[in-house]
Amino acid sequence: MPKKSNVPTLSEDTRAGLLKDEYIMLQHFYEDIDSKGLTIKNWAITVALATIGTGLLYRKEVLLVGFVAALAFWYLEAHWRGLSHFFSVRIKNIEAAFQNGQWKEETPLQVYSTWSKEYTKVKDQTFKYMFRQSSYLPHVLIAIVCLILYFL
Repeated sequence: MPKKSNVPTLSEDTRAGLLKDEYIMLQHFYEDIDSKGLTIKNWAITVALATIGTGLLYRKEVLLVGFVAALAFWYLEAHWRGLSHFFSVRIKNIEAAFQNGQWKEETPLQVYSTWSKEYTKVKDQTFKYMFRQSSYLPHVLIAIVCLILYFL
């Protein structure tokens, strides 16, 4: 006697709709991470201008605060961008299922399980993303400027 599955069978319309909704949600998450990256860059530049101005006008030790802040913002942005990797895996899975015509076999609503499986495989992606241009600019330049001005 065949084993009974607890997973409900979905109609093609329901499956396609759920995959579409999941895809759109993931795209919004992915775009939100880019938005957070821009916010982090804005804060980094604001803090840099304040610390460089204060360091030049009053105490040059403040430039070291700017240096440390630039490194912290760099790490923070790379961490957020590293999180986007895990969303992109599921986005690619859904796209491949539609491109290959296998969307009827693709199980919808698998963000967490895909995320967990990928994290187990590749671990944290922060360090990898630290050395991408989208993450290290302007933070590295700010850090270098702060150090140069401190030692002048």
